[in-house]
Amino acid sequence: MLLHGLRRSVCQLTWTVALVALVGAGCAQQPPAPPSAPTQAPPAAAAAPTLAAPAPTQPGAAPTPTTAAPAKPAAAAEPSEWVIGVTQEPTALDPNTGTTTSPANQTVYYLIYDNLVRTLALREGPDFKEEMQLAESYKVLDDVTWEFKLRKGVKFQNGDEFTAEDFKYTFDDYLQEGKARSGLRDIVERVEIADPSTIRVRTKGPQAGLVDRVGGVPIMPKKAREAVGAEAFNQKPIGSGPYKVVEWARGQRLVLEANPNYWAGKVFPEKIVIRPIPDPTTRMAELKVGNVQIIQAPPIAALKEIESDPNLELKVLPAGRTMQYKFNITQKPLDDVRVRQAMNYAVDRDAIIKNVLEGHGGLMTGTFSKGWMGFDPGLQSYPYDIAKAKELLAAAGYAPGFETSFNTTGGVYLKDREIAEAVGAQLEQVGIRMRIVVAEPTKLLSDWVAGNFEGLLLSPWGTAADPDGMLGYQYFKRKAYQDLQLDQLVDKTRATLDPAQRVKTLQELSRYVHEQALNLEIHSQDEFWAKRKNIQWEPYPIGSYSYALMWRLVR
Repeated sequence: MLLHGLRRSVCQLTWTVALVALVGAGCAQQPPAPPSAPTQAPPAAAAAPTLAAPAPTQPGAAPTPTTAAPAKPAAAAEPSEWVIGVTQEPTALDPNTGTTTSPANQTVYYLIYDNLVRTLALREGPDFKEEMQLAESYKVLDDVTWEFKLRKGVKFQNGDEFTAEDFKYTFDDYLQEGKARSGLRDIVERVEIADPSTIRVRTKGPQAGLVDRVGGVPIMPKKAREAVGAEAFNQKPIGSGPYKVVEWARGQRLVLEANPNYWAGKVFPEKIVIRPIPDPTTRMAELKVGNVQIIQAPPIAALKEIESDPNLELKVLPAGRTMQYKFNITQKPLDDVRVRQAMNYAVDRDAIIKNVLEGHGGLMTGTFSKGWMGFDPGLQSYPYDIAKAKELLAAAGYAPGFETSFNTTGGVYLKDREIAEAVGAQLEQVGIRMRIVVAEPTKLLSDWVAGNFEGLLLSPWGTAADPDGMLGYQYFKRKAYQDLQLDQLVDKTRATLDPAQRVKTLQELSRYVHEQALNLEIHSQDEFWAKRKNIQWEPYPIGSYSYALMWRLVR
């Protein structure tokens, strides 16, 4: 069946993620039961220790002392309020406000809103598991028509019932030109209501990654948002998700409380406070004294300290984020492929991973890192070759070198500024002088969409269950590329429905990106979180963006 071909290995994956609830195990046509806490926590969970039974006394052995050993101090109780220190605050709480989406936004959207279908990506390999949310099932009617049966009895946080009207309203808003999610216009023709609990999505040609793209968008309540308007809704939004917004003090905190009527069951913790703490050293200090319970991206220098601290625990998602350094190839001298290739030859990526990242990353070659559908293990990275770099620059007419910009973040991603400085120092050996420009992630997002930057720009992306969302944002009809052959290759990946053939088309695209040196290929980075040991939580990859859920379901 076409559906089974499209949703490869959906039923193969078993998750044992500590105390993070999943919405059942099953195929798309078989809606799972509401999520529940796992029956057996993995070793990383902070559980009370189990005491071993005493060894039997051997003949002739000395008698066992009757005096009991000193009791270990009881583990601190898990608090019902979690304060989470993150690298950046959300730019909006309305999922279609502004012109771009932010990584910080997506984490918050998973708290406030539900999707039709969520996908849970593996760290290794292309397989993933589906989690049915507001859709109970879906099926493919033909190459351009997908039908979703909606879950009945779901209510928004204001008591309004969720219906097909809400999904159509949400998607019609997303398809508006110039809005944050208008990229969906490239794949979706329109949304139709078949009946109050059935919707049909008509696509622009076959779309292999549609469930991940369409099924993963946050659903908004039509009546509530229309009543107050998008601007007011952005300040105090309403969703059908596990948490309700209590307060949003920009630059300080976002306060949420558990939705007592959440359709999937009772959630924990009862309250979540998200605090933007841009400086990694400050995030770490706040975690150590207990002012926050979880932090995103602890500093590399503190990783060993976290592992040795009896009150803290380090969580790692290996190579969880591709760090894509995009060239603006519409401007000289980067419009010449020889110049872009020369810059790739002039960077010692192995030294950067070893000395700057201290081994916490992997080589980036082409479009995908290990763990992505489409990763090509046979694609070789550019070797470090100064002589080759100088030869290419001379052939392109830039033997003396040139000056350009490196647009990056500072303290948001692992050693982000330090990597830019290391790259700049290496490129100086071939006469290329880099101006390091540190900007907020939202500014980089906007500049990438507009194509109005000079030189290089950091545009990272978390490893995802399906690559289509990343390809649409990073490569399809991008103003800084304007590459018709690249656009055609993206279209080809979307139209290829057979899973094995689709992997081949994705690898073909990756080879093209590599050979044309559309990016400065350096590394993918490990993703780190740290938490207090009494917090029973595990990060795990979810959705198109690989963000962690900050809650669990309890019985």
